[in-house]
Amino acid sequence: MFFLGFIYFVLLSSVKSRNVGDDMIETPMVDNQNAPLRAMFDMTNVNERIKAYISESFDSKMSHLVNMKLEEVLLASKIDEDLKQHIEKLKDNLTLKFENEIKGYIDGVHQNLTDTLSEELNSFKKSLQESKTTTKDQNKADGDEPPNTCGGVLDGCEDLKGTICGNGMYSLKPKSLPQFRGYCNMCYAGGGWTVIQRRQNGNTNFYRGWQDYRNGFGDQTEEFWLGNEKIHKLTTGERYQLRIELQDWNNETKYAAYTTFNLGNEASGYKLTIGGYSGTAGDSMIYNNGATFSTKDKGNTCAKSTFGAWWYKSCTYSNLNGEYLRGKTPGLDAHRGVYWNYWTGPNYSLKKSEIMIRKI
Repeated sequence: MFFLGFIYFVLLSSVKSRNVGDDMIETPMVDNQNAPLRAMFDMTNVNERIKAYISESFDSKMSHLVNMKLEEVLLASKIDEDLKQHIEKLKDNLTLKFENEIKGYIDGVHQNLTDTLSEELNSFKKSLQESKTTTKDQNKADGDEPPNTCGGVLDGCEDLKGTICGNGMYSLKPKSLPQFRGYCNMCYAGGGWTVIQRRQNGNTNFYRGWQDYRNGFGDQTEEFWLGNEKIHKLTTGERYQLRIELQDWNNETKYAAYTTFNLGNEASGYKLTIGGYSGTAGDSMIYNNGATFSTKDKGNTCAKSTFGAWWYKSCTYSNLNGEYLRGKTPGLDAHRGVYWNYWTGPNYSLKKSEIMIRKI
């Protein structure tokens, strides 16, 4: 536009014209006799056409320039946005990958630490249980927990039958034994039961030798075995019945009751006499009638294969002093857990068992 204006200015200047008005211009001329003349031209149309040309050219170039700049700006903006999105995506992927790697590492460390602590804790608990003194193993006979005074000193828990006395430790003085503390269960069939065994959480090791089972071990308020010598003296010369309460890991309960129960002396191997079954669990003890008691260090080798102590013959259909294995035991030897064959079978370790006797 400026270039065209400059040309226009030069052309007009070259003819030495002069303006005499906005739309008129005076310019020198020569006639055919070389006589100087002056003529007046009306520049109105010329000016308008020049202005229109210049305006159209300027608008066109400016529009083209603006469009180009807009396209450059938009293109740059789109590139920036695409680049930004790509960078964000990379950041997200890197962050997620990094977080997953850190989480996996921490989870691995946590699991290893948990397993190690669990093994150490179990080992410590086992050592602690096995290191209890003989006095404490004998059912807290001289322990810290005071006996229940309901009924005073009893000949046996059956003295409480039909009373409002509750479960707990009582002072017992049967004719055949010195006074001792025993746990009386008042919940079943009128109460008055002396508890001789309980399993409920696996905190007590039952895979023990002959002397432990002879004298008794554990805590009568939790898991324990009363002691074969005590059971023998309680049942000798008296008629006793037996009741076994069982619970599986679905908290379903069943029981087995026997009208005859007796243990022989140590010389007989604490020979079992049992019979007169009734109940809901099935008779998994009749097979053991007449059998002697065995532990891992004395008697039948089934004590070792079943990790227990019981009245074994060619093994057994019950093993309530077996290993506490918490439910189904696939892949392990049958008869190994706390099992009752005619209810849950030999490959299922029960949650709870409670064995109790009562004088008839």
